[in-house]
Amino acid sequence: MANLWNDIKKSLEEFVSKAADKAGEFTREAADKAEEVTKLGKVKLDIFQIKRDIEKQFAELGGILYQLLQDKKTKDLEKNENIKACVAAIKELEKKLKAKEDHYKAIQEIGQKEKVKQSETAPKTEKKNNRKK
Repeated sequence: MANLWNDIKKSLEEFVSKAADKAGEFTREAADKAEEVTKLGKVKLDIFQIKRDIEKQFAELGGILYQLLQDKKTKDLEKNENIKACVAAIKELEKKLKAKEDHYKAIQEIGQKEKVKQSETAPKTEKKNNRKK
């Protein structure tokens, strides 16, 4: 009877230990995924804001051009300081947008690499557990 109780106790301890390991692993994976999603969300919001700023600059540029056309002052549009300022601002915002989009892709690639890494290590862990039995 004592041996039966010891076997049950041992089996239960192994089960609890494995369950705790799996729960810890699941928690780590969930935390990593949450961190990745948070980073992606922030960068996506930055991208949206930059696109909005670009649209504002184009609207301003259109307003300036419209006014110049109304006033029939279309000579030397390239030399107009307001136009030059808008074009320079748009170019700078486009550079920022490209950098943010590259950053977004890099975060996604890191997440994909982590998934691959985890999927490669998962079968090894299961094989080790099966050998112990």
